[in-house]
Amino acid sequence: MLLCAWLWPDAGMAAEKAKPPKAPVATPPAENDTGDEDVAAQYKNTAVLQGLNKVTGHISRLEGPVGTVMNFGNLEIIARRCWKSPPDERPENAALLEIRELKPDEEPNRIFLGWMFSSSPGLSGLEHPVYDVTVLSCEDKKDLEKKE
Repeated sequence: MLLCAWLWPDAGMAAEKAKPPKAPVATPPAENDTGDEDVAAQYKNTAVLQGLNKVTGHISRLEGPVGTVMNFGNLEIIARRCWKSPPDERPENAALLEIRELKPDEEPNRIFLGWMFSSSPGLSGLEHPVYDVTVLSCEDKKDLEKKE
């Protein structure tokens, strides 16, 4: 009988455990509160990318401030945002990239707009027959902050 009591607690104890927990009280955010300051602090001002020319096998390192144009072959790459995970979490870099292809006598054609991740380059990548672009890292360059 002692074994049964241990395996199946009495009904009174089961009823107490079955009570739903009280919902936490939500407090509205302050007007100037942008959310998580830790996340905002992880946005960096410089994107470091790697470009691969699939035809020649040539690899190029591209580094530029967020919001500026980087050229690779006939591609224009603009990093709109660059985010790096906190040091106490799994290493990750993510960049919001806009990539346009330039052709003679034509308007630039946007071929990619989205987030690319350094740990999973195949998750959201550029599909181009000649070029491949991946995110290496996001960094803070102190000299960029001084210019602003």
